Amino acid sequence: MKSANVVLGGQGYEVKALPIKQSKAWRAQLEGPFGALAGALEGAGRIELGSGLDIGRLVRTVSGTLIGSIDTLMELLFAYSPELAADRERIEEEAYDEEALLALVEVLKLAYPFGVVLGMVSGRTASRT
Repeated sequence: MKSANVVLGGQGYEVKALPIKQSKAWRAQLEGPFGALAGALEGAGRIELGSGLDIGRLVRTVSGTLIGSIDTLMELLFAYSPELAADRERIEEEAYDEEALLALVEVLKLAYPFGVVLGMVSGRTASRT
């Protein structure tokens, strides 16, 4: 079984890859938060930064999405991993935002295993465990 090792609050955890059906359902949960972020950033690209008013509009456009992003990230981690969810209270008390972001990157690698395909295309035969 494929897994990833993550560290949250100084403690290591092994996050196991979900089966296809569960992974698909988890990926569907990403559509809301990441769609909102993409929409906010897309709208920000159309704002002229020539005046204070426009800069204020830019901040309002992205702030609502970004302010809650770490909380959303944590919810996604707990939804993916029963091991992390079981230790949620300790993790929330002792872990740092940067650790959570790094853990989410590892979870995304499990949920979107494109590295395997890239390795096959490039001729690399060793797989990461």
